[in-house]
Amino acid sequence: MTPAVFSRRRFAGWRALGVLVLAAASLPAAAQSMACGSYTRDDGNAVLIIESEGHGFLTSPHAPTEELRLARSEDVLGMVNLATGDMENWSFGEGDRTLTGGYHDFVRHTAAACKPFYAVEEGSCRADPVACLEDFLEAEPAQLRQWCREDVPVACKRLIELYERQANEAAPEQAPPFEKPAQCDETAKVFDAEVCMRLLETVAGEIMGKALTGLSRAPQATLPAAQLVELADLCRQHPREEFCQSVAQALWDAGRLLDARQALQHACSERPQAQACSLVAPLLGLSVAALSPQPTTTLPCGTYQAETGLPSGLRFGDDGVVQVIGYATRLRASVQDERIHLRRDIGDDFVLQATEDGSLVGMDGSTRFAHYTRRPGATDACSSGPRAFLEIVQPLDCPTLDRAGGAEACCKAGQLLGCRIAATTRVRADDWRGAQPYYAALCSAGVRAGCVGLAEVFEHTGDEAVPAALKAICVAGGVAHTACDVDATRDWPALRAMVRAIAEDAARRE
Repeated sequence: MTPAVFSRRRFAGWRALGVLVLAAASLPAAAQSMACGSYTRDDGNAVLIIESEGHGFLTSPHAPTEELRLARSEDVLGMVNLATGDMENWSFGEGDRTLTGGYHDFVRHTAAACKPFYAVEEGSCRADPVACLEDFLEAEPAQLRQWCREDVPVACKRLIELYERQANEAAPEQAPPFEKPAQCDETAKVFDAEVCMRLLETVAGEIMGKALTGLSRAPQATLPAAQLVELADLCRQHPREEFCQSVAQALWDAGRLLDARQALQHACSERPQAQACSLVAPLLGLSVAALSPQPTTTLPCGTYQAETGLPSGLRFGDDGVVQVIGYATRLRASVQDERIHLRRDIGDDFVLQATEDGSLVGMDGSTRFAHYTRRPGATDACSSGPRAFLEIVQPLDCPTLDRAGGAEACCKAGQLLGCRIAATTRVRADDWRGAQPYYAALCSAGVRAGCVGLAEVFEHTGDEAVPAALKAICVAGGVAHTACDVDATRDWPALRAMVRAIAEDAARRE
């Protein structure tokens, strides 16, 4: 049975109950059958409020209030959640004292007289929510836009999701983060479909792993200006928490910071515990200049602090090296596409945008909505600007990965994918010292992951030969070698202190 058929059959009974919903407004009080009042969920984390024959709310201190369309037939309560699109049949019990549904039991703690059911426009989604929401995932933008104007929150959320998907699909395809193996080139003499698949699966597994753990995210395309204006208007007219926060995110990513602040205010208007309230609070007192982006041409210098965002404190120094305040972490800054990029060895770049008043705003997933203000201090100028370093893309050059000792043999023959796999295999077995020579081979060849791996070996072993080896590779390769960048962006004193603390703690436990 297809999901669509299952959905239609599952909600066929609700369609019959929907007749009661439409008629509820005209029912005399004596004929009302709904057990109105407040019902507390068995875990205490939610309350169901039935206000009238036709509608109610599901409230929680940890989530936005969700409006419900209701209809009753005997002991069955038909329910459409206008915030999520979910449709369910729940059951009254114990003389209407309990309600069972949604994997929970609800117990009535306050009975109340039913209020009159609000008027609904005939033909609207609110008048027959089953008909419009049963297949809302397939609805076109024009239909979703109409339902959103009728104040159906799930349609608003679905509209922005659809716009974002369309924008991502229309964006230029990104180049793969690795060179095409010769075995995958059908015109090459060494073409081998089986080996090609094995090599690609090896790299795809690593890329997928980073995506699943949140260390790397696909870049989101900016929505067209007309859609951003439309969404901002819909948010202003229907200020629902989740929808308006998504609109604020799209506006911020497009550089429309003032409009994004306003959307966050709308998202905060429903409840003071909303995440949007904590995000917008530091932005409320800022001037127009502080939220007016301008192209970045040079790196800033000095200390910048934000109330939100991770990281919240950044100290820009010489050669584009940035100290993350409060952490044993240094990053290298560069100017790309008129924005400041702080490169991370694990995860996507932190991205910052300069504004007209000299402050910075965060533009990536970790720093979005953060406003960084420059703190007064001794550092007024930084010597030299950002530096460029040479590194090679990890080659896919080991066709014997499936053989015993195949990775090690490849590394010995100068095939660098073998070095990467051999090092990774030992790290998974917690053999960091065993991984060191393979990381060194990668690093010497100019693969940045090998140099980063060497630094990680030091973090796990405290072997002083490791930073010495990294410095030696830098000297041998020249000032532009990627090893020089990795060495300069390690906070070696802090790392040594961390290693000592771990060793002392382990000694105390023995």
